[in-house]
Amino acid sequence: MNSIRRSFTTVATKSSSNTWMFLGAAGLVGGGYYYYSTQKHVVPVPALNKEWQSFTLKEIFPVSPDTKRFRFALPPGTTHLGLPTASCVVTKFQDGVKEDGKPNNVIRPYTPIEDPAQKADYFDLIIKRYPDGKMSNHIFNLKVGDQLEIKGPNPKWDYKANEFKHIGMIAGGTGITPMLQVIQRILSDPTDKTKVDLVFANNTEQDILVKDYLDELAAKRSEQFKVHYVVLKPSKEWKQATGYVNESIIKSTMPEPKAGKVFVCGPPPMVAAISGPKAKDYSQGEAGGLLKKLGYTSEDIFKF
Repeated sequence: MNSIRRSFTTVATKSSSNTWMFLGAAGLVGGGYYYYSTQKHVVPVPALNKEWQSFTLKEIFPVSPDTKRFRFALPPGTTHLGLPTASCVVTKFQDGVKEDGKPNNVIRPYTPIEDPAQKADYFDLIIKRYPDGKMSNHIFNLKVGDQLEIKGPNPKWDYKANEFKHIGMIAGGTGITPMLQVIQRILSDPTDKTKVDLVFANNTEQDILVKDYLDELAAKRSEQFKVHYVVLKPSKEWKQATGYVNESIIKSTMPEPKAGKVFVCGPPPMVAAISGPKAKDYSQGEAGGLLKKLGYTSEDIFKF
């Protein structure tokens, strides 16, 4: 474990850009608990307790033209956020009042990032701003010192080491965050031999979040982790896949049906095209899209 932490720390400190420093040595929820729970004489104290709490914004870092990393302080006396892999939190703010006088609350889920390699007093949210996104615009308008209401954890997938020999991941945009959570959990555990292939789709090269970090991980752990980029609008210099994620890309990177698990996360149209949409009640829904066409069933797929 210590050797893995040191190698991940090297990845972080080699970067001259603050944009990627936060990913440091593993940077993922669940990992925070993993780290603190293995230290002698340190009792892990999670910040989250299923109730709404106000978290104070400490710093803001640019990530891409329309995406920023927002760093929130943990409450005094806590050692980590307290999210198992893979989980998310929900955020809330009041957007006026309804006709009946009740608060008009806007609530949205996000996957936080925290660094288990350090006894950090913060966690990060990577947020993409959408023109009509009420929550993303609200968070982008926050200033250092402002607070955001957050509640969790909200479990998504109960990850178990070595449950599958091969996990495939298809992510788009900020859909990378739950994938990072799982990747970091796997690579931080020397007993976990799960193979991971990540297909990461974006509009342009500039939109690829945490690319430097993913490339470092893939180079250092090439026997276990591979990343495959797909760009819709490439530059002349782009050498990797272009267009949309297609059958050929899936066949060459994902585990075969019934031979592993395929995680999917991204904008709803992308998820619908790849795996079929979630149900109206946000449950998994039926398998669909390209994965169904290629023989995958609901048992083979998980949609974040």
